[in-house]
Amino acid sequence: MSDPKPVVVFGTGTLAELARVYLTDDSGHEVAAFTVDAGHRPPGEGEAGARFLGLPVVDFADLAAAYPPARYAMFVAVGYRRVNAARAEIYHRCKAMGYELLTYVSSKAIHTGPLDIGDNCFVMEGALVQPRVRIGDDVILWSGSHVQHHSVVGDHCFIGPDAAIAGEVTVEPLCFVGANATIRNGVTIGAGAVIGAGAVVLADVPPGHVWAAGASRPVAVEGRRLRDFW
Repeated sequence: MSDPKPVVVFGTGTLAELARVYLTDDSGHEVAAFTVDAGHRPPGEGEAGARFLGLPVVDFADLAAAYPPARYAMFVAVGYRRVNAARAEIYHRCKAMGYELLTYVSSKAIHTGPLDIGDNCFVMEGALVQPRVRIGDDVILWSGSHVQHHSVVGDHCFIGPDAAIAGEVTVEPLCFVGANATIRNGVTIGAGAVIGAGAVVLADVPPGHVWAAGASRPVAVEGRRLRDFW
């Protein structure tokens, strides 16, 4: 088996820092560089140019020339800004340039047999995925989260630490599920919905709605900041 391609990580925030640690220490991948859009590069270090964690930071517009997709893979390490839409947009830009987007599954995650999982996913230690679960593209399962049997997590979702998704649940694309949230079996979470930290979800959530902690039903955002709910 050939060695995996070295990786360029999109981002220079805390998630990018974590990605570098996990990819290097737990997957055998070499992180070669970081990339961001022009105007978001960290300060340069003399003639070496912009650096992050000791590695080069390249403008995304120049990435293909410096780190061509035939030789390098990518990982988009961007959080849940705009309910994951920011990460989704970057994901599609990288795909359009021909980059392989790798998926990382911690060696300390819990699952039986191969995972049915897409690309650019990040499955952290202690995450539990039961059989007959489908995980889409560009999904983050934070440490301690549970996704139980016959559930589906759609593309570009973020499942927070210790969140519990019971069996036969459908989480549609671009959803956010906060820390310690619980979703009962058979529920559908509509696209772009937000489940607040500590919420207990007992019924379907329409697309774009919010189920906050302590609530008995979902509500429309109606101009409120989504950050108010987690």
